[in-house]
Amino acid sequence: MFLFSLRWIFAISLTLLVATPVAAASTAKAALTQVKAAAAAWQADAVLTHISTLTAKADGKANSWLYTVYSPKAKKSAIITARDGKTEVEPDVRNTSIAPLTTDFLDSDKVLDAARKAGLKTGKDGIGLGLTTFGQATGKQRVYWTVTVMGASGFSSVTLDPKDGKLIKRDDVKF
Repeated sequence: MFLFSLRWIFAISLTLLVATPVAAASTAKAALTQVKAAAAAWQADAVLTHISTLTAKADGKANSWLYTVYSPKAKKSAIITARDGKTEVEPDVRNTSIAPLTTDFLDSDKVLDAARKAGLKTGKDGIGLGLTTFGQATGKQRVYWTVTVMGASGFSSVTLDPKDGKLIKRDDVKF
């Protein structure tokens, strides 16, 4: 009888374990369809202007991503957080970037491969990734991926071409 009870306890525990949702890590491009739908619900003319995370893992996936969108008509920005297959919109945030991104960019897993190829030691997690347009004030706009790794004595980052991952520059800052 005791053995029978243990089997039932094991079966129920296993069922609960399988049924319990786990935070699913994803790449930057994985949630783009949902993000675009959330952006359009916020403002019909919203365009994607920035993608980032501070919690990427070595495989280029993160449990949450921030997507900044801009509405030219409303002249406002919103941040859309994608986490666990869902999106949350934080409307009317400060405009930081208004230049639209195209979807013609390397996904975050390929970006981490390119960063390591460029000599960046990424570790296991806590990697910062950002895709944004630089040079808006100068009129010489260009989109870049930046990959940043913090350490106890400083940080290192690489700036990469968003389409092919070629190294643009490397920065190492010591504290």
